Amino acid sequence: MNNQLLSDIDSKLDIYQIISLLPITPYHDIAHVFFSSGELSIQLGKIVYRGQVKALDPVKKNLTLIRKELKKIRLTNVKALHILDEANLKLKDSSFDGAVISFAIRNSSNITSILNESNRFINKGGWLSVIDEHPTNNNSISCNSYKQIAEKSGFHFHAKHNLSDTIYMMLFRK
Repeated sequence: MNNQLLSDIDSKLDIYQIISLLPITPYHDIAHVFFSSGELSIQLGKIVYRGQVKALDPVKKNLTLIRKELKKIRLTNVKALHILDEANLKLKDSSFDGAVISFAIRNSSNITSILNESNRFINKGGWLSVIDEHPTNNNSISCNSYKQIAEKSGFHFHAKHNLSDTIYMMLFRK
């Protein structure tokens, strides 16, 4: 997908609305998969000032941009990592309290592998937030299908929130 289009979608999201819906505390360790512009990752880093945020993305340009921004604002608890293989995100088992996956339908070639990986690296009792677009064409999957895939990966559905007319967020527990 066009990286500029994803940045445009990111800019339409209310970052503070998303953060208010997440069960985060200052000491949490969070993974943000497919961070795109990095705005949400940076705000998460400010909220979890005693924890850490691992921001992962397959686009090297995004990594460069977020690293420059992190250096500029001196935010040291956010680390940007490159995704080489969706089936192996190279994060330690049960090492994160939660994860945010942004627009996996557009960014991932295999949603099931991303969700299985998330189940591996999230602690028991942790949470998973999935942010994506409502289905508008044949390339998208329905919210119910997405929910079923997450449940097969070991998560339990908790809540769904509409962030805008076109974007939703589902929250799962492990």
